[in-house]
Amino acid sequence: MCANRTITGLTVEFVKGNSNFGGYLNGLTALSGFKVCKAILLVVDIDESLADSFKYIREQLMAVGFPTPTSQLQIANKQGFPSLAVLMIPHPIPASDARGALETLLGTAMDSLNPNKSACVKTMLDCAGVNTWGKKSSRDKAFVRSLIASVNENDPMIGLPYCFGRKATLVPLGHACFDEVALVLRHFAAWSASTHREWSNWRVANSI
Repeated sequence: MCANRTITGLTVEFVKGNSNFGGYLNGLTALSGFKVCKAILLVVDIDESLADSFKYIREQLMAVGFPTPTSQLQIANKQGFPSLAVLMIPHPIPASDARGALETLLGTAMDSLNPNKSACVKTMLDCAGVNTWGKKSSRDKAFVRSLIASVNENDPMIGLPYCFGRKATLVPLGHACFDEVALVLRHFAAWSASTHREWSNWRVANSI
């Protein structure tokens, strides 16, 4: 998405799951380049509970001694550490159902690109009973996985990380559902370096 929208100045790393943030951050402190890092943005799936997922991230941050914000999209500071904020996905958080994951946004974008096949996939998932699953994030993941398989004849088993890139057209990264996430990424450096701890306050102050 950063490449698609010409967002620069960020280094992106993957921790493979919400349970790995603490250990990953703790390992970063041993790297020589850690001292020049100014700010860190953790991008975290909400999953089934915003409160529980955010609490889990806070517990990991406190366990490794990193700055720990008290709410999402709030800058936390601590002497000797980069500034740190947490962005919960999907963002903005849906008012009607504050659950989901990255696939919640991906599914929305992919649905717009392939509406006919998307409708068929939804019918199939309904028939298979997937739409009765209790976990919204699991339902969204099943939809994305099934739609990827249905539109990618050459490799229906392709992994999600390989659905992006200059030659991939499976996910329209210019879709409006990504706009607010892109906005945070584009302005994160400026926001984290400012005196405004809350993203909402920084936006107002800078008319963003």
